[in-house]
Amino acid sequence: MKKVLFALLLLAAALQSCDNKPETISNNDIDPKLREVIKAKNDSLFEALSNSSTKVFAQLGSDKFNDNLTANLNDVIWPFRKGMLETDHEVYEEFYSKHTKVNHEATILSAQHNYKLQFVNQNYETYVSLLKSTYREVTDYLVTVIYAKIDNKWKITHITMGTLGSYDKDANDLFNDAKSFHDNGYDIDALHHAKMAKGSLEPAKNLIKYNFAKDIDDFGEKLANEINRTYPLPDTLFQIQSKPVVLDLNVVQNAEGIFPLISYESQIPPNDETSLNNEFEVVKKEIQKKYKIDYNQKFVYYRAYNKNAQGLLSESKTFTETK
Repeated sequence: MKKVLFALLLLAAALQSCDNKPETISNNDIDPKLREVIKAKNDSLFEALSNSSTKVFAQLGSDKFNDNLTANLNDVIWPFRKGMLETDHEVYEEFYSKHTKVNHEATILSAQHNYKLQFVNQNYETYVSLLKSTYREVTDYLVTVIYAKIDNKWKITHITMGTLGSYDKDANDLFNDAKSFHDNGYDIDALHHAKMAKGSLEPAKNLIKYNFAKDIDDFGEKLANEINRTYPLPDTLFQIQSKPVVLDLNVVQNAEGIFPLISYESQIPPNDETSLNNEFEVVKKEIQKKYKIDYNQKFVYYRAYNKNAQGLLSESKTFTETK
């Protein structure tokens, strides 16, 4: 009897678990007609964000969403008002779900990007649009829009925005790049990519959680400790006659990607360009011998600083090595 009761309890738990899980269709598997309906609404939304059209927002939003329209849009609308983002956007991912309960926390898993999406569904049918918009071909932002089917019409119930990543790479991609650099012995490059991945872990605030978030913390902390032990800074290059001092090992982000930046203090006056250039050639060789960085990247930057009359560092000259 006890065994039968235990089996029934397990079955009930399993049925309850299935009952809570939405039936979800993703991306290209969604009915093309429905995708077109939502696309038109998303296009209208981005136009409204760019010109702050309250009338369009009210048409797109549910009654509950519109009751707190200003607060609901506050975090999303400012990059458009400042001209950082425009109406251009593309679908990152999208999900159409049918739910067995309302006002219940729904969970959707993304196998493609290795994250979990959780939100409270306000109706039996929802559509989540994850839309990517890029700032100056460098930083990718994610606008997350949740629609609910209310009285047979799709209405916005939630919208949020956050940093998705850079150069068409999200946190998952950036973390994989960091691990690849580490596997090849380039821990300095690995650390910078891990930091960028960590900065992209909340593209939709608390709605999206990456499965590897804790791994990034452990990975970054271990790398940082190792690098600080191996390469304590500042570091005077006593083997060079002018005794330049390595100040920082960082990165530069431009329209083409993420590239190493090595900063050093020079004792040579900034107006003596010939001596600065000659010193750089020696500094470059010593740095490449001493610091394990992937110097085969398209660009490697070296920035020389001098102390001004007030004893403060000011940039003197930037040297760029191009492959």
